[in-house]
Amino acid sequence: MTTWNNCTADILYYDGTPADTNDDGYIVRLTDDLIEVAYDDEDGAVCYRGKSNGDGHFDLTAAERAGRASLHCFPDSHFLEGYWQEEKCRGMWRIQLK
Repeated sequence: MTTWNNCTADILYYDGTPADTNDDGYIVRLTDDLIEVAYDDEDGAVCYRGKSNGDGHFDLTAAERAGRASLHCFPDSHFLEGYWQEEKCRGMWRIQLK
């Protein structure tokens, strides 16, 4: 498993909330078929976990937030990009692996 400990995330919201760049240290753990994305925010710790559904596409869930998300990583890329939803909030996220 490869781990990146100081990732940053750009978070976009569909409800008009201004976009946010989170430099607080996302942790990403990745294998060929599993992924974990962990971070802390004002509501506490959360960890999205998921499995690959092929060619760098991952479907994730976060029990702490009733969240679900998708992420995609192109070969040799340092970015994960996808969609997220927590209850009625939803948007896009882009995580830079560092």
